[in-house]
Amino acid sequence: MRSSISMFFVAVAAGAFLTACGGGDGSGASAGAAPTQAGTQAGTQAGGGGQGKRPADGCPITVDMLGKTTSLDWKLQEKKDDYQLETLESVKATVCLWTAADAPQQGGDPLVLRADVVSGGGAATVRKEFTDNCSEYGGKLGDSEGDGGKICDRDGAVVEGLVGSGDSVVNVYLVNADKATAAKLTPSFGEILGATVVP
Repeated sequence: MRSSISMFFVAVAAGAFLTACGGGDGSGASAGAAPTQAGTQAGTQAGGGGQGKRPADGCPITVDMLGKTTSLDWKLQEKKDDYQLETLESVKATVCLWTAADAPQQGGDPLVLRADVVSGGGAATVRKEFTDNCSEYGGKLGDSEGDGGKICDRDGAVVEGLVGSGDSVVNVYLVNADKATAAKLTPSFGEILGATVVP
């Protein structure tokens, strides 16, 4: 890595927002605004994700599951508790970042998957943001098969989803996937959401 983990986290977070707003390659593979994305409609319909015990590292997804689902070698790069979301400053989340060095993206950076876990009053805000951003940036909101979650399809690629109900949600998204990677991982995204543990 070219920088410390903390610096990497900051760079990824900033890049996530830019890509989500269409500043990337057009794949929508980052929904950086996704960290807090959600939707009024999604809020009442999203309820899926695993309801089991969270992994020992406190994140909602296991590295083993990511590896089996995507056939990539993932590593938990960083975890932040009570992290103020970049696009929703009033909302704090537990944020987890995983990287897959064997799937280099633009500039040679590893592929990054991010999950924002939000509980309490911020959950409704995240739901609304998810739905609003998906529509605003040309995406199509849909149901994630089998887990009750919501996905955002942009140009035939799904790189962002939301699971949870009530006052607990998890927003999961690929931060910097190029078009080819986004297309390749689209079939796996529903499985990732389905295995995501909602608090």
